[in-house]
Amino acid sequence: MKNYMKTFFISSIIMMVLIGTTLFVIVHPFAAQATSKTTKPVSAGTTIAAPHTDGKKPSSTATVMAQPTPTIQAAPTPTPTIQPTSTPVVAEVQWNNAPITEYTTSATNVRSTPYTSGAIVSTLNAGAQVTVYGTIAGETINDNASWYRVSDQNSTPQYIYSALLTTDKPAPVVNTGGSDANCAITSEKTVDVNLSAQWATFCANGQMANSFPITSGQPDLPTPTGTYHVFDKLSPTTFYSPWPVGSPYYYEPTHINYALEFQEGGYFLHDAWWRSTFGPGTNVPHTDPQYGDMTGTHGCVVMTIDQAAWLYNWAPIGTTVYIHY
Repeated sequence: MKNYMKTFFISSIIMMVLIGTTLFVIVHPFAAQATSKTTKPVSAGTTIAAPHTDGKKPSSTATVMAQPTPTIQAAPTPTPTIQPTSTPVVAEVQWNNAPITEYTTSATNVRSTPYTSGAIVSTLNAGAQVTVYGTIAGETINDNASWYRVSDQNSTPQYIYSALLTTDKPAPVVNTGGSDANCAITSEKTVDVNLSAQWATFCANGQMANSFPITSGQPDLPTPTGTYHVFDKLSPTTFYSPWPVGSPYYYEPTHINYALEFQEGGYFLHDAWWRSTFGPGTNVPHTDPQYGDMTGTHGCVVMTIDQAAWLYNWAPIGTTVYIHY
């Protein structure tokens, strides 16, 4: 019985193995075919279209390639053109066949160019003799553009506006003043200034070297009296007002051709090209025939340009200056 059961058990196992193998052989091909039809692997890089709900076949999705961002070149900044500063163009001088002698009609500026913007080289007093070498077109003043060249071709250019010159020789100045200076008692160069007479006398070696009218300080700013000595000489120079703008004594910076300082504090013997008359009465309020209402100086002793030039060359440092009434 035991043997029978053992044989039956083994036979059952063998039958089950055979049946399982047979079923595997029959069923496996169909399973593999079904799997290949339902699942298709997606290759890398393939675009998957979204489900189409409108019943149409989805169109293939185009792959958009990224375009490189264009490089924007900055437009170059234009360099501004700097216009040169305009300067007066000086025309050619029309030279005279021969120099001509003329005279200033009033205080006259001699300039480095034929324009009022030209630097002032010197200032001439009214009636000064001038040699004219040629004519040139310059700045137009009162419809007149004619300027005179008053230096020769071999010298530094100097010009005077033509309307300020005339060929008429001025009448000589008549001395109506006087001085009580006694040069006979002097042994050295001495400048004797008489404030009462508004007159100056110049002595040397007991003799009178020169004498002419002057203008001294106005009543509020009188010229100091006493004995002094020249300690500084300037030619040319510029005077600046020690009084502020708004003061009745203020004056603009003033060009001076010849100046001899005799007292500390700015007291000089110098030219006054802005005056046409000197002598008695000019140190108090008066009317200048060319320049209108005036009064005396700020304390200096003044004279014409020609007289100041003479004095500048005649009086050395140390010259005695005696001022009195």
